[in-house]
Amino acid sequence: MATLPLYYEQLNDMRGHRVPSAGVCYTSETFLYFWRSLYQRLSSRFDWTVPDHWEKEIFEFSLYSLGFVGIFDTNKYADGDPAKMFGIIPAPATVSGVGVQMQPTEIRTANPHFYMPKSEIIYEGAGLIRITGDYRGILDIVDFYAERLAILFSSIDQSIINSRFAYIVAANTPAAAATIKAIFDARNSGKPLMVFDKDKLKNKDVSKASSLDNTDPIEVFDLEVGKNYITDKLLLDYRSIMHEFDMEIGIPNNPYEKAERLVSNEIESNSAETVARSEFWMSCLTRSIDKTKAVFPDLDISVKFRQYDTGNTGAREAGKVGDPDVI
Repeated sequence: MATLPLYYEQLNDMRGHRVPSAGVCYTSETFLYFWRSLYQRLSSRFDWTVPDHWEKEIFEFSLYSLGFVGIFDTNKYADGDPAKMFGIIPAPATVSGVGVQMQPTEIRTANPHFYMPKSEIIYEGAGLIRITGDYRGILDIVDFYAERLAILFSSIDQSIINSRFAYIVAANTPAAAATIKAIFDARNSGKPLMVFDKDKLKNKDVSKASSLDNTDPIEVFDLEVGKNYITDKLLLDYRSIMHEFDMEIGIPNNPYEKAERLVSNEIESNSAETVARSEFWMSCLTRSIDKTKAVFPDLDISVKFRQYDTGNTGAREAGKVGDPDVI
């Protein structure tokens, strides 16, 4: 995981309470691939408008991983030095204090380019944008599904390898074994004609040939790959996991298992289930953005759900069950 810019606290939260706590897939390239893929899929759910001088991708990652981002006017801490005036910027921050309703009251950030002499009062001296009510991130969803997909695809890879070998062959001499291997290699290379010396398959000392003799110099075990082929089922499991992930983050989808006989009530039920969690995120974003704009009225920031147009059908996202308008 060293290649991913994840915070230690987040990794500890996501993985420190698992049973078992250490997943063997975390260091695999397959896990890293799926983690990046699912994170980009999650990021596509939100369509942000932020000031041009913001590093938009860093802002989004900080918000999704930590759960909240502080908004600070750096000009207040520059002591008149233009080189330290970066304007209003987002920054990973820590919160402290306990309000009358047990909410955090102060916020502070550390940055090598400017110094904050003291913490700011939340929504008075600084803003705070959060995506969840518990001040935690949402990348545990990405971690959860990336782990399962990595384990699933290791099974798919093994299934594909196994499906290429349908036979096990026993030979009664080293020469016979070498001949059979050569025949197998020639067959796999696509040669239309294979000629071999059948005497090489025979054991000159039949007394040492155990159950194999010159009349039956080899024995073939058919693994019946067709009966044990499960790759197609594993690929269906992949689609099922991706379907569940999309439902978690609010990307519209239909249950592929019964797409041919869906009725309107089932589609509406699936649509509501798809947007349930993302509507909660948007509600938290709405309130915190409005409060932050009250601190910085000139701040140009907004977010909305991205509309997914399928093109062929013209279908729009299932997220119509809420207000997709700009905050």
